[in-house]
Amino acid sequence: VMLRLCRRAVKRIAAPFQAPVTVASVRSFSEASNGGSGSSNKTTHFGFQTVSEGLKKGMVGEVFTGVASNYDVMNDVMSLGVHRLWKDHFIASVQPVSGNKILDVAGGTGDIAFRAIDYVRKNEKGEDLEMEVVTVCDINPSMLEEGKKKVSDGGYFTSTGMDQVRFIEGDAENLPFEDASFDIYTIAFGLRNVTEIPKALSEAQRVLKPGG
Repeated sequence: VMLRLCRRAVKRIAAPFQAPVTVASVRSFSEASNGGSGSSNKTTHFGFQTVSEGLKKGMVGEVFTGVASNYDVMNDVMSLGVHRLWKDHFIASVQPVSGNKILDVAGGTGDIAFRAIDYVRKNEKGEDLEMEVVTVCDINPSMLEEGKKKVSDGGYFTSTGMDQVRFIEGDAENLPFEDASFDIYTIAFGLRNVTEIPKALSEAQRVLKPGG
């Protein structure tokens, strides 16, 4: 019975990820990305499909807008909670400290950012502990809105009452930040949704401080 319930939950929550790309949806994305005419000759992956590079970004955006409110539950169901262990291990490998300016790209609802704060709080105990505000950058506003709810729910505030995490809408391939402005740049599962990974990596290098 439990197995059947899990299967139903996975199908219901993950349906947007498995939806086929229809002719109508491809046409609408093509018109939006090419001004109504023409198309890109370059292709890339979108799930198990091959699509034009010009279409992928819009398709990814549509998917995550559709699942934003259920995204965290979906991760728990589809990985049986193992994604939490992966993320804990990821942050433990990064080893952030209180003075670091951290940028998490494609950070969605903020799982990595909140774990970075928890890691520092656990390892640098003291009444005078004051972390830099952690920045989450994601291209999808719906995912960012879900992340903002976690700030108050989890009590992630500075000593002056400011949000400990700030959520900024932006593209991994064209980050809205100045050069050499962060000590740590992270990107986790979101890298698979980037259309041009070399551009994203170049942007990572640009916004990182020397030695970051």
